[in-house]
Amino acid sequence: MTLPVTTAKVTKDRFFGPERELKRGTKHFRGGAKVYVIDAYWGSCDSVTVVGHHRASGRYIKIDMLVKHLTDFKFGVAYSPTVVNFIREHFADRDPYTKEYDQSILTVLPEWKAVWS
Repeated sequence: MTLPVTTAKVTKDRFFGPERELKRGTKHFRGGAKVYVIDAYWGSCDSVTVVGHHRASGRYIKIDMLVKHLTDFKFGVAYSPTVVNFIREHFADRDPYTKEYDQSILTVLPEWKAVWS
């Protein structure tokens, strides 16, 4: 069971706080970690819902994160049954996840990143 999905990488290094301290990755994901972008906040145009391996527990988690912390947006396929289940649960009360919806996310993410970075 597979699903087409947009993939991204978490930025390796980012600046944090008023003193602009350099941090590796984010609180929940290691720098360079692959995440699956499953939904977008179309109104605010700055956040997306992603699924990926948590940096401490190693389990898959679903979390909302800012687009400015993601890079290297691509079209991919989710092979993991856990990721597919997260996507199906996320869209259980709405229209089903489709390839066209995924393409619309992939199209706008670089534009959002350019605005918020």
